[in-house]
Order: sequence, then structure tokens, then C-alpha cells
Amino acid sequence: MIEPKDIVIAILGSSAALGGFVLVFLGVVIASYQSYPGGVPAGVVRPYRISGTALLATFALSLVTVAVSLLWLINGGPAPLYDWAIALFAILLIAVFAAAVWATRMVLWQ
Repeated sequence: MIEPKDIVIAILGSSAALGGFVLVFLGVVIASYQSYPGGVPAGVVRPYRISGTALLATFALSLVTVAVSLLWLINGGPAPLYDWAIALFAILLIAVFAAAVWATRMVLWQ
């Protein structure tokens, strides 16, 4: 049987790794944004700002998931934090996939 501690440790490590993955996409979007000259209309760079904000929020979600997992380990495994860790990780997986698709679409097809 898989112990809850093993699951939370896996969530902690995976969330940190996904956060790093998101930072790569954020770097690509920032580099694309900075490639425009200063006088470009706001409508041209607005999608990059929105994408950057969404990627930053996804990175923040990964940090929150890591923090909840760490709190679960520190506090001896309270059930509510275990449920939160699993729920946040599931949301993080969806958010990372959406962010990767969005950033790739922005950079390659615009």
C-alpha cells in the first residue's frame, strides 16, 4: 500500500519541478515581449502581458502546492492539508498544461 507520506513527498517534488518548467515558458514569453521596440502599440504586446501574468500565477500555484506539502510533512500529516495538497496538485497539472499550450501558441503562431 502506498503511504500518504510518499504521495505528499512526490507532490512536493513534482510541484517544484513543474514550477521550474513554468519559469522556462515565462522566460520565453518575456524574451518575445522584449523583442518588440518601445513604440509598439499596447494592443500588440497586450497578449504577452496577459500570458506572462497567467504564467506567473501558475508559478505561484506551484509554490503554494509545495508549501502545503511541506506543511503537511512538518505538522505530522493532518488530513485537511493532505486533501489540499492533492487538490492543488491536480489544479496545477491542468494549469501547467494550459500555460504551456498558451505560451507555445503565442510564440509560434502569432
